Amino acid sequence: MSSMLVPELGDQNPWWKDERLIESDSSIVAWEKSAFKWDPRLSKVMQWNIDIIYCVRGPRQVGKTTLVKLKIRDLLGNGVQGRRIFYWACDMVESYEKLAAIIEEYIRYARRFSQDRLFIFLDEISSVKDWQRGIKYLYDKGRLKNCLILLTGSHSIDLVKATETLAGRRGEVEKLPYGNPDKILLPMKFSEYVESRNAELRKVILDLNILSILRRKQMLSTLAQGKFSEEFEELMLYKKELEGLFDDYLLTGGVPRAIDSYISKGLIPEGVYSIYTDLFLRDIRRWGGNDIYVKQILQKIVQTLSSTISWNLLKEDTEIATHDTAKFYVDILKNSFVISYIYHLNLSKGMPFFRMDKKIHFQDPFLFHALRSWILSGIRPFEKAIEYLEQPSEKSKLVESVVCNHLIRFLFNIEPTSSFDYSNSLFYWKSKKGREVDFVIKFEGGFLPIELKYKSGIDRQDIFGLIDFMKGGKSYTPIVLSKDASKVSNSHVQLPIPIFILVA
Repeated sequence: MSSMLVPELGDQNPWWKDERLIESDSSIVAWEKSAFKWDPRLSKVMQWNIDIIYCVRGPRQVGKTTLVKLKIRDLLGNGVQGRRIFYWACDMVESYEKLAAIIEEYIRYARRFSQDRLFIFLDEISSVKDWQRGIKYLYDKGRLKNCLILLTGSHSIDLVKATETLAGRRGEVEKLPYGNPDKILLPMKFSEYVESRNAELRKVILDLNILSILRRKQMLSTLAQGKFSEEFEELMLYKKELEGLFDDYLLTGGVPRAIDSYISKGLIPEGVYSIYTDLFLRDIRRWGGNDIYVKQILQKIVQTLSSTISWNLLKEDTEIATHDTAKFYVDILKNSFVISYIYHLNLSKGMPFFRMDKKIHFQDPFLFHALRSWILSGIRPFEKAIEYLEQPSEKSKLVESVVCNHLIRFLFNIEPTSSFDYSNSLFYWKSKKGREVDFVIKFEGGFLPIELKYKSGIDRQDIFGLIDFMKGGKSYTPIVLSKDASKVSNSHVQLPIPIFILVA
């Protein structure tokens, strides 16, 4: 590739000419104007003074590009010379060979000015087929010495491919706190949402140190012994504020653009929903999916949300011919960070029944509303979201999805590895009598059953599934998540959902 490409490289890197131009970047401008400024914790826990290849994955519109641009501004503000920082949006890169050539040309150019560490940001690298081969080629040629590379993408399969193809080629992994260069940026959790929206609650969260996974694990352990920790007692004082924020969260999810619109305008414009669905569909097509099949599968998932379902049942009333094709589309949605699914627990073996019915949950409320609106022809999405949440039975289903997502993230934080598989840690359970427990997690050598009842009063019949589960042994004190009540009884502990997921 000739050096004539250098001016083209400079088009996406205006700070090469004047470092102050980072302030004119569209992502930075939008972030500064935003009524809701989310600066993800992720960049704070990453090491920036080593040679490493990071992979950051997450759904569309969650803020990956903004995270990158904020980091570039931070590097420039800390004295890193502009030409040592390279950004490239990979959407239009047609091959891994072209990708490797672009990176190689940049490094050749930058080394004319500095031998210090280079910072290379490659955005939406999932767009480039077999991109790992391009990075592997450069690494094996020794081109990536004294470089930090951060790759972003919207498909979780890339994490697996990166781990396999780039094994032994990720740089100074041994210098990372957890030895894991693969990161996931998901829509913000409820705790991040709360601390970003309410200064008083942010102080409470920091004072109680519940951002620490060790502290949260201790709190859950105390709960599993049938007691409230002091932290839970303190959080109860803010129950009303948390309930209000939780209702907002069920509308906006953890997607920054949706939250900003809701805070500043009191609504979420149709365009915010359509930006997400348009990008989502573009990715689906790139990964070999069919729009009609995706819509039909999503429609079925929405209809059966929080119920158990088989791949065969999922394809009923659709044009999909086989259960294998149904599973293919569910896995596309899973790998796009749209949904997750959990298996029935085989309690005697402590493993999932892989062949039995699954429960499918959405990862984030905004993604749910956006895709549900698309299924319903995309008209008045904000109004349709409000109408959905005004139905207690429907709202309860979405709440169950939120709890599922937070439990998965809690379990990952306990064991943050590239190979993390929640299917061996989180389950649902059903007795021979057909009584169900919404969630069971493997926790500290036993099983912790969690039942969700999105109402104020809990009757004995509401915990029949938990009672059946406890008869199987290996069980900690069950947790019942209710709308707003809290108590400790002989059979279970009860906690309001917003307080529980603040800690999960």
